[in-house]
Amino acid sequence: MNKTTLLFTAIAAIIFSSCKNPKEKLQEEINETEKMLFADSAVNINRTTALKVVDFYTTFANKFPDDAKTPDYLFKAGDVSSGMSEFARALGYFNQVYTKYPNHAKASTSLFLMGFINENSLNDTAAARKYYSTFLEKYPSHEMAQSAAFSLQNMGKSADELVKMFQQSQPDSTATN
Repeated sequence: MNKTTLLFTAIAAIIFSSCKNPKEKLQEEINETEKMLFADSAVNINRTTALKVVDFYTTFANKFPDDAKTPDYLFKAGDVSSGMSEFARALGYFNQVYTKYPNHAKASTSLFLMGFINENSLNDTAAARKYYSTFLEKYPSHEMAQSAAFSLQNMGKSADELVKMFQQSQPDSTATN
């Protein structure tokens, strides 16, 4: 490729990219950063890239709160934050999805995850009970309802206690007929 063609291509790319609106540019940045973050799922999460994508998600949500992608981006921000053990941030993002977008498909899962994080990551059983109870009241037929009910019934029990309960609930496999 000669220098003139290369220069023309570079100028065309600059002009083309400057013609995009801010929403499209931000979505492209999100897509590219997500590709980098999720490129190798076997490797531990790259914290710098994760923080960058969360920042892009929240920037999008703040600039375009009425866009259909905003609740999904906030949910992803919560998911990535949770993956980085940034549980307070994750709760904030999930709470935004649940409260600001209550009719969105991710609202119910966001509420469940607020209970889950409080129970399993923050050991705040009072908050977990509140979220799980609200979840069951609002979404009794949700696919996670059984998990929420199980958590409410067994919160605070040790793993050994749960195993013993499970074993006691099983038919005696040593009995012969």
